[in-house]
Amino acid sequence: MALLHNAATHNTMATTINVMKTPILRIICIALLLLSTVPICAGNMHEATICHFEGDLMAGDVLDLEQGYRLAIDDIRKKSVMISIFDCDYEIVNTSISGDYTFAKEIDGIDYDILRMSITATGDDVAAIAIEQYADKDKSFDYPLIACISASIREGEREALKAGYGLEVTSVIDNNAILSLYKDDKIVKQEKLNGSDKERFIYARKVDGQYRTILIAKLDGISDGSVHLSELSQFEEPVDSDGDCDSSDKWNVKLARSTEFRYLLSTGVLAGMFALILVITRQMRR
Repeated sequence: MALLHNAATHNTMATTINVMKTPILRIICIALLLLSTVPICAGNMHEATICHFEGDLMAGDVLDLEQGYRLAIDDIRKKSVMISIFDCDYEIVNTSISGDYTFAKEIDGIDYDILRMSITATGDDVAAIAIEQYADKDKSFDYPLIACISASIREGEREALKAGYGLEVTSVIDNNAILSLYKDDKIVKQEKLNGSDKERFIYARKVDGQYRTILIAKLDGISDGSVHLSELSQFEEPVDSDGDCDSSDKWNVKLARSTEFRYLLSTGVLAGMFALILVITRQMRR
């Protein structure tokens, strides 16, 4: 019986090897290999970070965010905070939070995180809030001028940014650094940060009543007179509604952002992949 079992096992393995040599399974293997190289055009679970806020808010305060979103603190209780989230003037969320909370939005069948926040009531009608906002791909938003880079800047040196901006390490004392943001050689923001607290340097402007982030950078640490930054992103300067804004040169950005273009790109990649499989199949039959 053992000999029969071993013989049957040997025959099964031989059959499997012979089947693997068939053109059909070769095509399947090639297809799987090509599929692994196809980019995911439908997008990720969240887009780029466009706003970061950490601070204390009181009941009645309203925080203007990017892309028309607003966060309102309705009430602060002992163990929870009542909030409302608005999309422009339309209230989309009204809930009680104690700890972490994520507001997600379904776009083309995929859930995208828009706001991730941590809210804790600290007493005396004050709530400690940390918010990370990601780009809503369903809304208009310009891609960053500088996207999430790392940089090390020595004391007294200035890192050139885009659109006339520059970030300078004005001084380093112990584990503290003073960062100065320049616009056309004029200081627009100066702040002292601690290298141990992983603090963020954030510069924003309010235009037409809307909070717009210009620069975000995370302080990773200070060593040997240098300030080490990560996740540094710079966004295009907002334009007042009365100002001139020529958008004729931004058609390619709008096209790349559109869902239709992404699906068209996916279709083109898949069509090219199957055409390659067809060519390989014909070559194997010859």
